[in-house]
Amino acid sequence: MIRSSFIFLDGVGYTTEKRLWSRGITCWDNFLNLKGIAGISRDRKTHHDQTLEAAQSSMQCCEHSFFSSRLKKGDHWRLYPDFKEQVCFLDIETTGLGYDNDITVVGVYDGVEVRSFVKGDNLSEEALSQEFSKYSLIVSFYGSAFDVPFIKAKYPNLNLDLPHMDLCFASRKIGLRGGLKSIEREIGLARDEDIAGVDGFEAVRLWRRWERRGDKDAFARLLDYNRADVVNLETLADIVYKRLWEKTFTPDVS
Repeated sequence: MIRSSFIFLDGVGYTTEKRLWSRGITCWDNFLNLKGIAGISRDRKTHHDQTLEAAQSSMQCCEHSFFSSRLKKGDHWRLYPDFKEQVCFLDIETTGLGYDNDITVVGVYDGVEVRSFVKGDNLSEEALSQEFSKYSLIVSFYGSAFDVPFIKAKYPNLNLDLPHMDLCFASRKIGLRGGLKSIEREIGLARDEDIAGVDGFEAVRLWRRWERRGDKDAFARLLDYNRADVVNLETLADIVYKRLWEKTFTPDVS
């Protein structure tokens, strides 16, 4: 989708983008191969060409900062398929909602392997910095409002300035509302019976049982719960992206 996007060009909004699509200009190469476009001055066309060439270069180098600085946050979903090999599916567990509480688990899934960073074990700013340096896009559920700010509050020197596809808000655009678990049920995504009833509040209790009593079963259940969160984000992201693409890529033929 990003290679069909023009909304990061100066002065180009959603309406102009749809008009370009309706003229058959459906990708960057289409735009660049034209000497002139009706309604766009020669100087403006040259400026847009330079921006698109920079965008192509950024894509080849997986340079995410070019797009995070030019796309609105609500449009970061457009990067998903092109950055799929550098996606971080992210979810954290905490001892409470306020920043005076602790992060107990940071779960990261790259589409192949889940890595769990646990308080008192391998959770540190250095470990997270090394992990996040691998990625060009974060995918979460409400993570732009909770997970990422919470991590930044605890680790202020950690660089998390990545494009962020927040499925909580992206899902609303296609009529999927509610929490992650309710949306999973709506799209037919089932969890293992052992963790089906676990929510954020239960996750806090599971951690306390582990921390205070050394309850290994509670600890394993907590990690399984977090693991399901990050793995299921990929399935939801695939669905949300597909529906958003179908909804968005509708040329204005008026």
